[in-house]
Amino acid sequence: MLVKISLKNSDKKALLDEKVFNELVNDPHLKQIKFFENLREHSNGYVFFQKNWKPSEAGLKYANETIYLHKLIAERFIKKPDNKVRWFVRFKNSIPHDCRLENLEWSTFSFLVRNTKKVKNSTGYRGVVKQGKKYYAYIYVNRKGISLGAYETPEEAAYAYNKKSIEIFGETNSLNKLPEEVIKKIEAKQK
Repeated sequence: MLVKISLKNSDKKALLDEKVFNELVNDPHLKQIKFFENLREHSNGYVFFQKNWKPSEAGLKYANETIYLHKLIAERFIKKPDNKVRWFVRFKNSIPHDCRLENLEWSTFSFLVRNTKKVKNSTGYRGVVKQGKKYYAYIYVNRKGISLGAYETPEEAAYAYNKKSIEIFGETNSLNKLPEEVIKKIEAKQK
């Protein structure tokens, strides 16, 4: 069963499995700090608890306690793979307030980045850069850049990136979003 938790600063609700909620709501420390009554939405969408403790509450100095809900759940309920890689918690559906067990998994940083939708470059497409009058497509595999060629439009370069990304990594959230008519035009041009 699904439990929806209200957030202090948002109309969104945190989604948890009932089993997870029942265990966490009975945790003595989380009860003491009123964890569920003080959950908020972070600017990046994560659900978190944060409290600044005064010296009398924290010992000799001020202390800040920050607990991310998705990380707390993963650490307590999802087995972390055994190796020396640094692990991160990934939302399979890319919705950061959906903290159900079926939506969380441990992930390497490269896999985490490969499954993000954000693109921070001037072309608006992942793996595409403009140099002079041409658009170049690049993809990185094991930290090595692979040039995918030069193109007339950013959409053509984005299409080349998507094609190679699917070939290497399969369907991920990092694929560029291209309108269907643009894809058809590019494919017709390549024939």
